[in-house]
Amino acid sequence: MLIQEIKLKTKNNPNVFVVSTDVGEFVLHSDAIVKFGIKIGEIDSDAFDKALQESAEIIAMNVTMKYISSKIKTEKQIKDYLYKKEFERPIIDKVIDKLKEYKIIDDKMYAEMYIRSNVNFSKNKIKQKLHSFGVKNDMVEDVTNNFDDVESCKYNAQKFMRNKENTKDNIEKLIRRLSYLGFNWDTISSVVNQYRSNNDWD
Repeated sequence: MLIQEIKLKTKNNPNVFVVSTDVGEFVLHSDAIVKFGIKIGEIDSDAFDKALQESAEIIAMNVTMKYISSKIKTEKQIKDYLYKKEFERPIIDKVIDKLKEYKIIDDKMYAEMYIRSNVNFSKNKIKQKLHSFGVKNDMVEDVTNNFDDVESCKYNAQKFMRNKENTKDNIEKLIRRLSYLGFNWDTISSVVNQYRSNNDWD
């Protein structure tokens, strides 16, 4: 294989280069270029393939770290994101393995944090959301085991009815709101009945 040119891919990323060869163009990270001694001239095809492999892993990891830098993500979310970025399955698997090794991703921790920040949802809705994020069923059941649907429903009722009069219209709106949040009728009924009999929720 003959390497004909090495040039920066974009000015915004000084670590990614386009390597032009007699068989096509390839993207390489600077770390792989240095490690495998990539330079203009003849190069062994096997060595170049190894450089491509390592480069893809480095780039995929960098893309992933940027993706999760602002908010923790589940394994499924990261995989889906990397698929959209057109990384190959073996590269994605290696990235996931490294993230698990360094405890950067932890679906159970994600589920626990999600519950703490979404106390306004019902247990059923939280379960649905966590399942859609790829959290395994046993983890979902474990973290929602002690979730109190009645208390959550009561909290949402208090929040909705704050500064509102106890009218039939407002009660009907409250019921629709609680239904939207995923609470079942028995829970809604018990909370609304309590509200009807006692205007002071504090």
